[in-house]
Amino acid sequence: MNELVTINGKQVVTSSRNVAEHFEKEHKHVLDSIRAILAAENSAAKFFHETTYENRGKQYPEYLMNRDGFALLVMGFTGKAALEWKMKYIDAFNAMEKSIKTPQLAPNPHYRTRMIGTAVRDIGKTAESIERVFAVKHGMALASAMEMVGESYGIDTAPLKRLIPAEESPGYLNATMLAGKLGLLSKTGNPKAADANAKLAELGLQKKEGKEWRLTDKGREYGEEKPFTRNGHSGYNIGWNEKVLVLFEQPVKV
Repeated sequence: MNELVTINGKQVVTSSRNVAEHFEKEHKHVLDSIRAILAAENSAAKFFHETTYENRGKQYPEYLMNRDGFALLVMGFTGKAALEWKMKYIDAFNAMEKSIKTPQLAPNPHYRTRMIGTAVRDIGKTAESIERVFAVKHGMALASAMEMVGESYGIDTAPLKRLIPAEESPGYLNATMLAGKLGLLSKTGNPKAADANAKLAELGLQKKEGKEWRLTDKGREYGEEKPFTRNGHSGYNIGWNEKVLVLFEQPVKV
């Protein structure tokens, strides 16, 4: 039994073997604890159901227990790990009980078609908002909107991503690549991204906000900000298109 809980009849239950495994106890000791509960309180019998499981051709005893039986059994289990497993089991009982209480609607052959149509319209509206708020190009906004709306609706938007038109002037040059094209090199011949960023700032194309470079209104004609999340940090990477090269006075290396 790999799941924390399962359905037996009309009840959500877990097994004594499951409890023994996750709370790192010997199964025979868990069985002893259950039998002690049953001996001490006859009314607890409604929380536990004795059954058997097979292992290598032999039958062995185990108990299935509902939420109340589980609570009685693990009440005395202590320690950080025990508390974490108690919380996981409570969440599992809650989720399974909610799922069996939620009425299942009969499948409607036209429902998924309507849902996809609604999702496509929502992608368009979401992309417009992303494009306006984050000042990114329409293609990037569409790609982000497809991912978010697709996840929300539970549908695969990969076929739609192939329909996104290619950008006329894609922003693919970062500061290091610009430095290389402009001949801004260190003594060892490596591109100096810091020099390229400084010149871009001098041209009024970007400005420093905290530790990050951000596009100015003028800079949005030549670059685009691409949001990222990495190692718990979120920010923006700027990608410059080829048009920015003509703004530099020194000869351009192609």
